[in-house]
Amino acid sequence: MTLCEVRTIGEITIVVMPLQIDHVAALALDHELHELAAREPKALFCDFSQTKYISSSGLRIILKTAKTVKADGGHFGVFSLTPFVDHIFTMSGFSGVILIYDNEEAAIRAVTH
Repeated sequence: MTLCEVRTIGEITIVVMPLQIDHVAALALDHELHELAAREPKALFCDFSQTKYISSSGLRIILKTAKTVKADGGHFGVFSLTPFVDHIFTMSGFSGVILIYDNEEAAIRAVTH
């Protein structure tokens, strides 16, 4: 059973994050994102429009995935952060490390201009 819905648009992978990303969900998320990053997409974006909670374990997985994708020459970003996730990204300093887009269209436009 997969934790995330995944869509592809050309060479761009969109991953819809789950409602809750606690420690247990982060373990499954790590596996799924690792497999997606291994495909070396042009870009991998995480859609947080449905996510109400993310733990420090979840943040670690996002950072790990971002580093992997970037090391392979890809583009990584997140979009549609819910208020809680936006607050956590800001408080943890992730907003200065991870590219954040308002919505899917803005994320895609950033890599297809």
